[in-house]
Amino acid sequence: MLERIKSSENEAGLVYEMHIGGNWRAAEGGATFATINPSHGGVIAHVPDARQSDIDAAITAAAAAQPGWAALPPAARAGVFHRAASLFVERQQEFVDMLIAETGSGFGKAMFECSLVPLALAEAAGLTTREIGEIYPSQVPGKINRTMRAPAGVVGVVSPWNFPLYLSLRGFIYALALGNTAVLKPSEDSPIVGGLMLAKLFEDAGFPAGVFNVITTSRDGASMVGDSFVKDNRIAVISFTGSTRVGQSLATACAQAFKPIILELGGKNPMVILDDADLDRAVDLAFFGSFLHQGQICMSCDKILVSRGLYDRFVEKLVAKTVHFVPTNPEEQTCVIGPIINERQLRRIEALVDQAVKDGAKLHCGGKAEGRFYTATVLTDVTRSMGVWNEEIFGPVTTVTPFDSEDEAIALANDTVYGLSASVITGDVLRGELLAERIHAGMVHVNDSTVHDEPHCPFSGLGASGGGGKWGSKGAIEAFTTQRWISTQRQAHRLPF
Repeated sequence: MLERIKSSENEAGLVYEMHIGGNWRAAEGGATFATINPSHGGVIAHVPDARQSDIDAAITAAAAAQPGWAALPPAARAGVFHRAASLFVERQQEFVDMLIAETGSGFGKAMFECSLVPLALAEAAGLTTREIGEIYPSQVPGKINRTMRAPAGVVGVVSPWNFPLYLSLRGFIYALALGNTAVLKPSEDSPIVGGLMLAKLFEDAGFPAGVFNVITTSRDGASMVGDSFVKDNRIAVISFTGSTRVGQSLATACAQAFKPIILELGGKNPMVILDDADLDRAVDLAFFGSFLHQGQICMSCDKILVSRGLYDRFVEKLVAKTVHFVPTNPEEQTCVIGPIINERQLRRIEALVDQAVKDGAKLHCGGKAEGRFYTATVLTDVTRSMGVWNEEIFGPVTTVTPFDSEDEAIALANDTVYGLSASVITGDVLRGELLAERIHAGMVHVNDSTVHDEPHCPFSGLGASGGGGKWGSKGAIEAFTTQRWISTQRQAHRLPF
């Protein structure tokens, strides 16, 4: 499949094209940027660095295709999603290989991400025939009140690099199933697996030209795309997954433009381990939640809260497990701790940990960069004034803090501007469920990791973790359609004058 989306091969290596209006094309003027393998810094390929005219062309193509796409019978729209799912299964290894090469995903993480794709595509196919209207009673004799929903139009999608395949897909497939069209701008760190490979998949599945368009830009061009999505009236809704800083900026601009935006942003996700928890199971869940994809997940657990009676043994066991997992080339199937996505993020993680240790945090293991990797790190004695307590770390670093009561655990868990995911580990499920209701997070998982997603469930955060709607099929109906109230007076009624 990759051979079919490259335009040429020259002295710079492979050169790919964007997908706009059913055509593969270079950026205006031929500008490109390199996508880099984070494990060793080598160039994977060069991809188009879109200009304003390219963005306009993609929006134009999506707007032109939308009425015809929406007019198709639901079974016709569902059929191409089913074909895309079948094709993806056939090509899964190609996606796995590119996740490893382009984002430093370990084999297990790449397979986990790929496992969500057919599920999401099937869920989108089913959405084409979901009920989107209601009947309401009336106080007026002879009147019928009904509501109907119609596609919003064109959706502008911005996706991240950490789970680029699934999060790109999630950003637009439900909108497409409901009759919208989309323009996707994948992260500059994952333009191939997060965008161009999906465009080829959808093209081969039979999606009509213009229904799904992919534009790629370097980091410098990202703001141009965001500005275009906000200012262009043909973009009806923006779907954004990424950093809280950028999401906040986009949300502010959208508010000024009266444009809806659905956001999934950062997280500071606590795991609360109660005194009746299975200690070994708690260690396993904490390790998985903290270090999957080297902590580069919005749901990663970097704030572990442990009942005082279990605290010392928990720290001992977690550290004993963590030290066995050293940074490894993600091309090895046993890789758990792979590379950090880029130098900028590596230096940020390093600075957060170094400052915490300087301020009195205790370093139990890790705490250092090794080339493009960062060693798995466990910190204790972290205070509420430290950056590692307050900021999303987005790396293989976790903190462990004791508590003496459930009330204290809740206070510590909720001591954050974020509110994405959380978990409670306990031997008493009812106790865990009652505690979960008190945690300020959009999703709380009892006796499981903070890292969990199912395509049919409502995925959303509170506070600085996002808002504007929920991911998943039911939330998509609210986010990507517009509701109208239509009343019919079936018999004449008396007017007041």
